[in-house]
Amino acid sequence: MLIKYDKIYLGSICNNKCSLCLSNKAIPFQSDLNTIFNFLEQKQSLENILLYGGEPTLRKDILQIIQKAVTLGAKRIKILTNGRILSDINTLYSLMDAGCFLFEIKLWGSNPVVHDKITRITGSFHETISSLNNLAPIQDKFVAVRIPICKDNYRDIQNIVILSINFGVNRIILSYNDPNLSLKDILPFVINSLNISIFNRTWILTEGFPFCVMKDLAKHMNEIYGDSIFSIGYNLTHHNKCSDCVFRTICPGIDSEYIKNNSIEFSPVLENKYLEDIRRLYES
Repeated sequence: MLIKYDKIYLGSICNNKCSLCLSNKAIPFQSDLNTIFNFLEQKQSLENILLYGGEPTLRKDILQIIQKAVTLGAKRIKILTNGRILSDINTLYSLMDAGCFLFEIKLWGSNPVVHDKITRITGSFHETISSLNNLAPIQDKFVAVRIPICKDNYRDIQNIVILSINFGVNRIILSYNDPNLSLKDILPFVINSLNISIFNRTWILTEGFPFCVMKDLAKHMNEIYGDSIFSIGYNLTHHNKCSDCVFRTICPGIDSEYIKNNSIEFSPVLENKYLEDIRRLYES
């Protein structure tokens, strides 16, 4: 079944200035430690925790938060990070000693030209790559690379996938991240990236793509978060054609502004050979 995570937002502070990131537009904010602890303590069943931001590794009390979650019984603690702080091997070991062994690292490009243009921080690519290099030889860890897809990198995602595979990552996530970018334009690059990863026996998933766009590729779906990371700051809705779609009850929809400008791309899925398998995963 798909793993469901309880998300904890640690604040908007970040050491990148990514052009599409909504945290850059927010007033600098850091979640109160006591509020985080109260949330953890009030959960009846604490199994899977996702820490995200901003950049969660910038918090001085990140080790305390991880240790608290472990003490309360959390089995999986994942950090969604740009990886730059993890270029310091001692910081990485400290996080693992505290109880975090799952790292999801955002990678915007296969080279500094693409990546640093989007993060707007010179040298950020090399630090992120250094974190992947630090993680590669470590046993008993799980590493995912999240590739947020936007107009500045969609032609590069196949190269990012190959780079990630070369680091031996456990999973790759292709995340549709730019409502101004046509799904029709990026889908060929997504399909090629899926095929490259599958050929190399690397687990690959998609996020933010409606089922009608993915069609028979719909089995490549992401884990379920309390509410999708993709949905933060976006007004997700469904097209009026969606009422007849077999995936209507589990599809998160798409950005409302995108639907207004690209309604011709959407059509209901009337049948799908993976429907029952997918439904069981989402409803379990």
